[in-house]
Amino acid sequence: MTKVIISTWVFALLGFTSSDTGLTKSERAFAVKKLENSRNQLLTVLNGLSEKQLNYKSSSSSWSVAECVEHIAIFENEVFDIIKESLALPASPERRKDIKYSDKKLLVRIADRTKKEKTQEGLKPHRKYGNHDATVKEFQIKRAKHIYYVKTTKDDLRNHFVGFGALDAYQIILYMSAHTIRHIKQIKEIKAHKNFPKK
Repeated sequence: MTKVIISTWVFALLGFTSSDTGLTKSERAFAVKKLENSRNQLLTVLNGLSEKQLNYKSSSSSWSVAECVEHIAIFENEVFDIIKESLALPASPERRKDIKYSDKKLLVRIADRTKKEKTQEGLKPHRKYGNHDATVKEFQIKRAKHIYYVKTTKDDLRNHFVGFGALDAYQIILYMSAHTIRHIKQIKEIKAHKNFPKK
């Protein structure tokens, strides 16, 4: 059920073109760089925050920094299952015509916070991992696993698709990185709020 929700959310964010079969050396390096950079940016923006700062909310309906991080971790865990499901189906190179965003445009579109989107219920933070430190650890474990996968996989990520072909499996990996950047921006917005605790 959660995977269906995520897939729906992916299409909601995209207003809805790339290469042939397999990953080229440059595609592999590009995805690894994006995954590593977004991970490092997240850890940097969280560095040194107190419990009070992590849990600060500017309003009752807004998220705290800690909740943003939990949402990132939940997404990181769940969205990779979409890739595995798409790879379990036959390759469909004829569906490449349905892809509407290049890799770089996809990264820009997903990271853009100009248009705010409501998070699906299954992706909302609810202290799934116990506490903030455990949540960050969970994220780092999964991100390391995904980076290793991109570095070593022989899977045909370019010819397996999500839904009706709006994204290929490789682009879902890029999506994970851009999604992290999107919420890093949100965390920075929280930290910039006039009432954000000084310490």
